[in-house]
Amino acid sequence: MSDRDFFREVDEAVRQDRYNELWDKYGVYALAAAALIVAGVAGFKVWSYWQEQKAQAAGTEFSQAVTELDSGDVAKARDVLNSLAAKGPTGYQILSQFQLAAAEAQAGNIDKAVALYDALAADPATDTILKGLATIQAAMLKLDTADYAEMDRRVKGLIDENSPWRYSARELLGLSAYRQNNVPAAEKQFSELVADQGTPQNLRERADMMLSLIVGVPQAMSTTAK
Repeated sequence: MSDRDFFREVDEAVRQDRYNELWDKYGVYALAAAALIVAGVAGFKVWSYWQEQKAQAAGTEFSQAVTELDSGDVAKARDVLNSLAAKGPTGYQILSQFQLAAAEAQAGNIDKAVALYDALAADPATDTILKGLATIQAAMLKLDTADYAEMDRRVKGLIDENSPWRYSARELLGLSAYRQNNVPAAEKQFSELVADQGTPQNLRERADMMLSLIVGVPQAMSTTAK
């Protein structure tokens, strides 16, 4: 045996002794850690599967409730939607609340519908885009009864924040002003819609139409509404 072979065998023996020593001292912890990792992975897979199954069940219930609303079985549909809104997966909670608000509006319960949309807009769990949608829906329902100041308060944030809903918000403000014969405010809102290059084509056409109507409104009819 050469010196090199001898030293290699000694080195391997020392390494083995150290390995055995370390295993005797820490092996149980290594096994425990490995067991925790396996259990964690298995637990995550079980949780993911359960969440997926729960979401699929909620989706089926939601679809059935919408179908029942369309067919006139409102009471049954509301029971399902209320249940989903209270304890369904987060996404279906939000969708169910929107559907409940729409059902109230369709039934003529405007105040209830507005309250539901306002709650959605104020809920931290609601996505930013959906918050804007809830705000717009509530404002649309209030258009015939709210004064210009209230409408401005309701949608002002969407315009100030450069929201994707700013075009609809500005149109509602223009319509509110026009309804109350506040000609300068109506002209301002519709003119800004026409001037904005980002305004959707169909909305731009409506703004153009409103401006043509405003031209024929005597300024004396303008109110002091703000």
